[in-house]
Amino acid sequence: MRNWLAALALGLPMVAFAGDNTLGGFYAGGGLADVKMRFDEGGSLDWTAVEALGGYKHNAYLGGEARVGFASEHGIDLLYNTLYFRTESSNDTAKTYLLLGYSFGVLKLDESDEGEDDTVSVNGLAYGAGVGFAVTPQLNFNIEYQMIMDGDAKYEGESQDMELSGVSLNLDYRF
Repeated sequence: MRNWLAALALGLPMVAFAGDNTLGGFYAGGGLADVKMRFDEGGSLDWTAVEALGGYKHNAYLGGEARVGFASEHGIDLLYNTLYFRTESSNDTAKTYLLLGYSFGVLKLDESDEGEDDTVSVNGLAYGAGVGFAVTPQLNFNIEYQMIMDGDAKYEGESQDMELSGVSLNLDYRF
């Protein structure tokens, strides 16, 4: 919870005071994320995830974005989907943005002791902040921090608190 408040406190002034001289519209892109999953009871896992994203910017204060991420390491496949509310302000050089939404996904554990694949459901609150730089008038390079998921991992009726966070680099193209 403290991470969420810190991201909001640091990011909100940037979004509120930056000029916005870009038109709204659709965008799509993709990138890589260095993802870390931490469990409250101890332990963590690291992945390099591939993300695809798409969204629509209506104006500086109203936009939406959907993301899909996939990683496969440690004998575990991670797939997550996130829906974000996105605020964004920009000028000719850069943009700042905040993300607030919800993620849901699955962890697929390669064959268990019984020879079956186990699936763990994961879901939770998602938020983040980022900065982007214009490469061309339509193409942007973005650096961001995401709390991809702050919620629960559920397996066979059991639930455990977990966090899935990361730093990502991505490109987006504005149509």
